[in-house]
Amino acid sequence: MRIFFTRSEQLAHTATASGQSAARHPRGRCDSVSAVTVNRDAIRRERLLKNEQTFRDHNNRRVVFEEGAVGVDEPVPFVCECGDPDCIEGVELTVDEYTTAHSAANRFTVKPGHVFPEVEGVAAGGERFWVVEKFIVEAGAQS
Repeated sequence: MRIFFTRSEQLAHTATASGQSAARHPRGRCDSVSAVTVNRDAIRRERLLKNEQTFRDHNNRRVVFEEGAVGVDEPVPFVCECGDPDCIEGVELTVDEYTTAHSAANRFTVKPGHVFPEVEGVAAGGERFWVVEKFIVEAGAQS
């Protein structure tokens, strides 16, 4: 079993094991940092999206539960759908506001300021919540 002391070591090992070669320095350092950086950025984006999707799934179940139980203008507490895995803050929206905010699959509702500008932009802002929209990355495109 191989033990990795840093994430860079793990990424370099994974790239090598999958057939992606990187030029090696005589002392074992990787001369091709860009390949590891691209992989790290892709992994970060994937993790952010997974976190946000988990929170959205929870909130979608909440909508089904609340739809018939609350009034049209009554705010419902939802979980912030930001990509921070440690964020457990609440966001209050009406069921209609939540449904409208998620009119596209790449939109999420977050607390004001809970934005990761490298992967998303603010589509709509307000005092209680913001709607963020994920940047669409073409398959095979690198940033």
